[in-house]
Amino acid sequence: MKACRSRPRIGFAGHAFAYPYGTQAPTIMKNRGRPSLLAVAVCCGCLLLLAACGPASPNATVPPSTVFVPPTATVAPPTAAPTLVPVPTPLPLNGDGRIAFYSERDGNAEIYTMRPDGSDLLRLTSNEYGDDSPAWSPDGSQIVFLSNREDPHPPACLPQCFYQLYVIDADGSDEHKLVDTDFSVLHPDWHPDGDRLSFDSAANLQGDIYVVRADGTGLQRLIEDGFWADWSPDGTQIVFASHRDGNVEIYVADADGSNQRRLTENTTLDYFPAWSPDGRRIAFGVAEKGQISVMNADGSDERQLTVPGHCEDPAWSPDSSQIAFQSNHDGDFEIYTLNVEEALQGKGSARQLTDNGVGDFWPAWGPVTTSPTAASTWLRTYGRQLTGWGNDIPLLDTGGS
Repeated sequence: MKACRSRPRIGFAGHAFAYPYGTQAPTIMKNRGRPSLLAVAVCCGCLLLLAACGPASPNATVPPSTVFVPPTATVAPPTAAPTLVPVPTPLPLNGDGRIAFYSERDGNAEIYTMRPDGSDLLRLTSNEYGDDSPAWSPDGSQIVFLSNREDPHPPACLPQCFYQLYVIDADGSDEHKLVDTDFSVLHPDWHPDGDRLSFDSAANLQGDIYVVRADGTGLQRLIEDGFWADWSPDGTQIVFASHRDGNVEIYVADADGSNQRRLTENTTLDYFPAWSPDGRRIAFGVAEKGQISVMNADGSDERQLTVPGHCEDPAWSPDSSQIAFQSNHDGDFEIYTLNVEEALQGKGSARQLTDNGVGDFWPAWGPVTTSPTAASTWLRTYGRQLTGWGNDIPLLDTGGS
């Protein structure tokens, strides 16, 4: 099962001015013959009449010029400005609220990103190996992920593949290995400062948590007997799971690994904790129920969130109003989102973002890192109620608990 970190695919339930006119002067047609006597007489008479009238009065109306003036458009009375529906500005590929995930839709596990409504799918990796478990850098410029490309038998190594950490830019460029270890690594997460990452060596619910600098140096063990770690948004604490007390529970420690304390205490296997960006809550999976729960950051007020089907791998939206997760509600694992407050009240619905027959896994919601205007546009468009294609499914009635 996925909690034991095989891969979800094999286990844990597994897009009125256009041109000036009237600018040509009137054409004057000339008579090429001699003028007639009648015409001369008429002209002389006109001159005598003008002389009799005397000079023009200063207040006299000046006759219009013979220069053609284009007609002036009639100005309509002012009307109220129409209400504009916000349209998301195309976001650059540096995080900005995109969701990273891995999928086998093209034959093997590769890293993809998409907008929070499921549109604008972008494939980042392309090789014959398995790449999975993406995590965004805090500035949204890079994604760290796992790859089994160094396993002696990568196509057939599951569920005990040899994984190493790789990093790729958000546009799919500059893919490179982060650090060499002599053990298989899992579950990477970037520290909010961007200067280091955590990962673990979990196997069969045993393992340790390590940290390494973002340049691949300074590898050291942070926590013994811990795995599935996630940093607090201020970087001062780290939440993780451990089997140290006979059951897998959620724990928290200071960023240096000290002051470890237990948050959950029950008979279920609690796994994959995810700290909300506002610091208030921690979401996590509950294996026996196949559901996602949420609690306050101090471990209080634990409540179930999710929908029918096996749900796991919660990832918070940048404004902490929603989570993305994977669920096999429709028979294979796909990526969904839901509004947390609505779910806690037993209202609303989850929105399906992906839909293919092979499975999509491990969503990671990227940060919004552009200008305040772009961030405001993102929040208006995606922040409280997602719109776009996808299937809505009713939330599981949890009775508010």
